[in-house]
Amino acid sequence: MHTKLISLGQLIDDSWELYKSRFHELMKVSGWLFILAILYLISLCLYPSASALWNATELNGMEQTGVTLFAITSYIISPLIGTLILIGLTRVIRSHVAGRSANLKSLAKEIKPLFLPTLFVSILVGCYLLLAILIGFGPTIILNILGFIFQQSILIAIGGILLIIGIFVSLVLSFCWIIEYTFAPYLTILDGLRGRKALSASRKLVKGRFWHTFVRFIVPKIVFIIFGVLLMAIVSYFTEIILDVSSGLNLDLSLRIKTMIEWVMPIAITVLINPLIIISDLLLLQALKDNPS
Repeated sequence: MHTKLISLGQLIDDSWELYKSRFHELMKVSGWLFILAILYLISLCLYPSASALWNATELNGMEQTGVTLFAITSYIISPLIGTLILIGLTRVIRSHVAGRSANLKSLAKEIKPLFLPTLFVSILVGCYLLLAILIGFGPTIILNILGFIFQQSILIAIGGILLIIGIFVSLVLSFCWIIEYTFAPYLTILDGLRGRKALSASRKLVKGRFWHTFVRFIVPKIVFIIFGVLLMAIVSYFTEIILDVSSGLNLDLSLRIKTMIEWVMPIAITVLINPLIIISDLLLLQALKDNPS
């Protein structure tokens, strides 16, 4: 039996109202993302020019530092800070939904014991998405390798056929598992569920009302992201005008500034819309809990 969930319009409206009423507190947490912006700015200031990057062996110490810092920021620091912000915003939003004021001073103490369990559950969700890719493309890869080793073109041909099927299978599995397991990190943060228990609980909440959940999960994000993209487009437009007016800058400096803006601007927009996205997820999660299938 399908249960009645929060309407799509109410979900967007309630998310926006909570966002407006608690904007300053939310920004104090979401603003931690500017740490990434600072690190990217530093790394891009040290980063070699495009022409120098082709000759990696000729990079000086500062340029090597820029490349290394950029890589560390992208692949290590970024997911760690993202997890911290997810936990912080989730705890703050839960307090506001419950009608309590969030205590930002004690937030660090709340985040510390939740960090590793939340990161682990997020990695598990990522592994499921990786598994979907392996299930879809694995047979094709194996057949191509065997065909190459044994010089059997028929195996490569079969692999090509399976590739078409594999793409479809991979997309379907990824689509289903994203929706089914998307609430697992939130359940770790809010209810203390860890590991596969969080994944199982998330899947159970969605079971029997997949499409109802899908619409309410996706549509608010599309609305909020469109808002962010429009805002970024306006800022980028005026930035381009300023850079064109400052045409006296040499080409390398101009490209470097544009590259910095291209990396920092999305982070600034993410700081603004990230709380909205998490609010809508938590309101949907609460609706699923309050109306069990």
